[in-house]
Amino acid sequence: MRVRSAQGKKAAVACGHSLANAAAIGVFADGGSVADAAIAGAVALNVVLPQACSLGGDCFILAHTTGTTQGINGSGPSPLGLPRAVTAEQLAAGPLSCAVPGALGGLEALHRQFGKLPWKRLLAPAIKLARNGIPVGRDLARGMQDYLDRLRADPGCRTLFLENDRPYAQGALLQQPAMARALEAIAADGTDAFYRGPVGKQLCAAVQERGGALSVDDLKAYAPIRVEPLETRYRGHTVRAMPPNSYGAIMLMQLAALDGCNLSTLPADSPERFRLLIIAARESFRLGRHFIADPACVGSSTEHALDPRTVAEIQDALRANTKRPAEAAHGHGTAVISVANGAGDGVAIVQSVFAPFGGIVADPGTGFVLNNRLMGFSVKPGDINAPAPGKRPAHTLNPAMAFEDGRLALVLATPGGSGQTITLTQVLSNRIDLGMSLDAAIDAPRWSMDLKGNFTLEDAFGVTMVEALASRGIDARVATPDQRFFFGSAECVEIGRDGSLTAAADYRREAAAGAI
Repeated sequence: MRVRSAQGKKAAVACGHSLANAAAIGVFADGGSVADAAIAGAVALNVVLPQACSLGGDCFILAHTTGTTQGINGSGPSPLGLPRAVTAEQLAAGPLSCAVPGALGGLEALHRQFGKLPWKRLLAPAIKLARNGIPVGRDLARGMQDYLDRLRADPGCRTLFLENDRPYAQGALLQQPAMARALEAIAADGTDAFYRGPVGKQLCAAVQERGGALSVDDLKAYAPIRVEPLETRYRGHTVRAMPPNSYGAIMLMQLAALDGCNLSTLPADSPERFRLLIIAARESFRLGRHFIADPACVGSSTEHALDPRTVAEIQDALRANTKRPAEAAHGHGTAVISVANGAGDGVAIVQSVFAPFGGIVADPGTGFVLNNRLMGFSVKPGDINAPAPGKRPAHTLNPAMAFEDGRLALVLATPGGSGQTITLTQVLSNRIDLGMSLDAAIDAPRWSMDLKGNFTLEDAFGVTMVEALASRGIDARVATPDQRFFFGSAECVEIGRDGSLTAAADYRREAAAGAI
């Protein structure tokens, strides 16, 4: 079993690292809300998983309290100074690949509406971790080694992540004093220290020194967006996710189409079951990409993603088994936290710098890695998601929640780039269709897509499943080690009808579960 779980009655947390989990649980012990705990854990994740998330990145948040679900879009637009003739290579990495960082603004908006404890209290665990140091974990050590040459090429990354020009070994102590000082300023002065003060000025100066476009005016103009979640029905449940520019609609399209198939009659390892899952995702990506862009661009057209005619088109493909190449998005540098309490409240936060170490641009003065979120733009002429100054790119980040009889039943999140929607669809199907426990639903072997849209299977399937899918017109392959990121690491909390709580942590990456 690659999943560890914890049970409680008061509160439960699943997230990407044990130290961040402890930070969140500690907030509950002090009387904090689900929002407080999620914020404390999310900021701590910036310290322990700096290759995956940073206050130089973005976040998407779903919060359910007092019977109402709200979304906070903490993604940022491209800088107003982004060149009109920017190339795909410049968007993919480097100083021009950085969107305006929105993560801190999103967290502050969550605290302003749902927080109980002081802002300083929530940042205190992360400050302590950054100042005193953390043992380098498996995923961070692997990332430092995999990206060694690129980290060496950037002066900020070299300062923050290499010691004597070598990566830190797993278990070595990594101290981040610059980040500690920046977080102390943000704890004292709030988000103004970042968006209107010295922290943001320092960050912009570091980007501009390398030829980037991010400016203090971009930071001053930034504001997160409060949004109404999208939803669909699935087997007696209501599933909610973020609207565009999140890929949440693509997960809901998969579920809406699969709701017309009786997956509960197929065994967990049935090739036919996986054929249906794969085609539903393939068609949802194909059709959904036309709706996933800056909210100001898509407008009411988002409704078409879940229109019965769109769902019917996906279901037609399930029956016809038309063979088409898949269209996948990029990115897999992400960290998540799912939180719930016994009263039925929950928060899911997905935060990211997109690729590991973002654009491989870091500011040694603040300790923050800059995102390469503009890689999410499409350079195809006329695409609704084409790059432009002041525009938000499409985002793979996808927090989700499932409700049963009006009550919150599951808080769901996973890293994994475009695989986020694929992973959570499988977890939900395993839990709802097959009646698996949450642990088993997460642990079960999964399929995903790589950066080129190839269908990949975890090695637990083996060649038998590859051959069975091939006979059904699906060209799949067993994943190679460098494709492991796309299977994600589902970190979820379930709330029982009696108020009992189960947090489940997926050990496909570092993860932790805690409950009280």
